[in-house]
Amino acid sequence: MKQVLLKARPQGFPKASDFAVDTAPIPTPGPDQMLLRTIWLSVDPFMRLGLDEKPLGGNNGVPLDSVMIGDAVSEVVESNLEGFAPGDFVICRSGWREYAVVGAGTQNLRKIEPAKNAPLSGAIGALGMPGQTSYAGMVTVGRVKEGETVVISAAAGAVGIIAGQIGKLKGARVVGIAGGADKCAAVVAAGFDACVDYKAADFEEKLKAAVPDGIDLYFDNVGGDVTHTVLPLVKYGARWASCGFISNYDVPDYGPGPDRMPWLLRMIMLKGLEIRGFNGAIVGGKPALDQMRAWVEDGSIKIKQTVFDGLDKAPVAFESLFKSNANVGKVVIKVAKDA
Repeated sequence: MKQVLLKARPQGFPKASDFAVDTAPIPTPGPDQMLLRTIWLSVDPFMRLGLDEKPLGGNNGVPLDSVMIGDAVSEVVESNLEGFAPGDFVICRSGWREYAVVGAGTQNLRKIEPAKNAPLSGAIGALGMPGQTSYAGMVTVGRVKEGETVVISAAAGAVGIIAGQIGKLKGARVVGIAGGADKCAAVVAAGFDACVDYKAADFEEKLKAAVPDGIDLYFDNVGGDVTHTVLPLVKYGARWASCGFISNYDVPDYGPGPDRMPWLLRMIMLKGLEIRGFNGAIVGGKPALDQMRAWVEDGSIKIKQTVFDGLDKAPVAFESLFKSNANVGKVVIKVAKDA
């Protein structure tokens, strides 16, 4: 079977050359284990946090020459684990490989049932962690209300494009921020009221024009200069749902550049900002999964994804998350046929 190993610590953002495709025998499950055949593999920006020798913020690190971490939708091939039978579909953090042996303690392990209006890969998208995260940030943490103005950074990404649809369902005015005209067009096509290109020379002016009455909720996936531009435009008492900071995933806890902490503290005080960071799977939990499934099945939420074909493409797909490119929605790897 094929598997993808971490071969080098990324210097800055990850590159495809930091990984290597290897082969290994298909493993055999022992007592209380099962053998899985990977069908769909997820690549997510947060994985970068575990690739340094001393991972950022205490995240679990990936040893060199070991299988890269990652969630996958798989089919049970052989099972010695109670509650799971051959032919079942499951999701778990089984890694970048074609087959995996897992046990009950494997991270994120749960059985899944295909949903109406959704491909099986939706289990690692709108019906999985990205959906939980979008729901948690908009509903649980952000407490979005009808008539409010919401700004979402990385609006064309796996989380952002779902969060925007949730905002519209809740009656808010939703403005996205994305990189490039094509991505902004995709964001507007997904139902956002507007999208502003952060790469444009007049980004700050266009964002001000898009939120003439100020911002009630900022759903932040980016941090960095984008957030530095957004915060002066929030209303007093605004909420800041801090979901990610991909612009700084490549730097240590104390990054290079000027110290913006005094400015940030001033913004927090003068704007009466309410800030909460969150883990979508923990905060959203099962209620988020249940609601996302209902919205997907009744057509309220549309699944957007970019597909790379073959496990070999996982390193390239992962690298693409950190570049300006045409990816829209959840990036997934098709490793095998659904059945």
